[in-house]
Amino acid sequence: MKMSHLVFKTERQVPADAQLTSHQLLIRAGFVRRVSAGIYTYGPLAVRALHHIEAIAREEMDALGAQEVLFPVVQPAGLWEQSGRLSSIGPDLARLTDRAGAAMVLAMTHEETATDFFRSMVQSYRALPLMMYQIQTKFRDEPRPRGGLIRLREFLMKDAYSFHLTVDDLNAHYEKVLEAYVRFFKRCGLDIVSVESDTGMMGGGMAHEFMFLSPMGEDTLLICDSCGYAANREVAVAQKSSGGLVCDELQVKVYRDGAGGVIVVVVPRHLDVNPIKLTRAVGIADLAEAAASDVAREAAFDVRVVVDEGVDSKSAWTAIAAHLGDLSTCATVATADITNVSAGMACGRCGGALREVRGIEAGNTFKLGTKYSQAMGASVADADGRSIPAVMGCYGIGITRVLACILEQHHDAAGMMWPRSVAPYATHIVSVGDDAAIVGAAENVYQALGMENAIWDDRALRPGIKFSDADLFGMPTRITVSARSLAAGGVELMDRRTGQTTIVPVENVRERVLGTQSR
Repeated sequence: MKMSHLVFKTERQVPADAQLTSHQLLIRAGFVRRVSAGIYTYGPLAVRALHHIEAIAREEMDALGAQEVLFPVVQPAGLWEQSGRLSSIGPDLARLTDRAGAAMVLAMTHEETATDFFRSMVQSYRALPLMMYQIQTKFRDEPRPRGGLIRLREFLMKDAYSFHLTVDDLNAHYEKVLEAYVRFFKRCGLDIVSVESDTGMMGGGMAHEFMFLSPMGEDTLLICDSCGYAANREVAVAQKSSGGLVCDELQVKVYRDGAGGVIVVVVPRHLDVNPIKLTRAVGIADLAEAAASDVAREAAFDVRVVVDEGVDSKSAWTAIAAHLGDLSTCATVATADITNVSAGMACGRCGGALREVRGIEAGNTFKLGTKYSQAMGASVADADGRSIPAVMGCYGIGITRVLACILEQHHDAAGMMWPRSVAPYATHIVSVGDDAAIVGAAENVYQALGMENAIWDDRALRPGIKFSDADLFGMPTRITVSARSLAAGGVELMDRRTGQTTIVPVENVRERVLGTQSR
């Protein structure tokens, strides 16, 4: 591609809200343009990088035996009603009505469509296991889009769905997907940590997140360097000493559920209630903190009490009585881990000290079990002819978010520094001067490398501007064609990452540059 025809415009100023380096660089280089909050147009250079990321994802999915499909973005709301998520998901799910009056949604994920496709196509256990994947647009009506491509409303995702006859088969396949994800991120040049996580709105019995560590990340992670344990704070566990806390060392909190029920929580004063863990403990998602007076009004009815597992029963009841009065005759009691874990606490596995880091979620995996297949009737006949709901897993990678994470990791003060595997172009040719010999040599290099491998800055601009743009764009190799380089015997190759330069004869450039490239 010749830059004189490239659709782009560099910017000196970036938006005030562009706090992440990736966001700033993508705007400055003209790779993306904001259309609306959390919605972007991607220019030719960004699209090329996305295509390389997609190609790596396809290769890893194909190696697992997965089959590529394409599900619709606009879906009947009835599918989501069948799964139960139409009512359980709030305004993040965009809803609309078509001209015929039918209720529709914009897909934020595709479990329903994948399950519907499976149930219409597969009837026998002999077809299992099978896995389908797509690379498709998603829309999630985020209340606070941020970070450029990190938290978007419209985004590109690789999502895969596997179907199995047994839980054991899902477990074995799940491990293979985890290994494929590790390979994918490594091939993209990203340092990623796999952590245990909450299943959230997806449901199921187990989940992992693939986190890019960054101080700008939205998630807090707890990591043990002694045994390798890693988990999102939402589900992280630590060793707790049982008993020994007196009433003054405990805090009592009151919550109401959506149906008006009262839940009383007792935890150590120095620890915070973890809302995800509390939700799991009581099996209710819509909890809101309430006043102690609510318990007095409900004293004649059942009150649920949840005591953190680090608090003994006697101390808990003493604290409740001091704050709310005697509830022992009208309360149902449960003990559970319902507090946050923080740095310095003892690892729940080995006792080593946990450390706290921030992370950006780049991928996730879920063991869905029969959550969707049971609800939507996606069953197969087993060897005995019995109808068995398929056991499912789902696996996502945020393609657009991965692009941003790559730039968060690979940049310097001058601009981007693309890993070769995902760079928009392998080389960036800069011709200095309009002398016929220089232009001719640059043209020869451009033709030798091919339009797929080279971008050529053929614009009639000052060398300083061209070099600055080349650094900003960050292609792995810069090729300078100038009177000085020709006098020295060829063109100058510079490694963008190390700054190392060498002179190579024009006729040897293709072999020298592409002979060592590996996509």
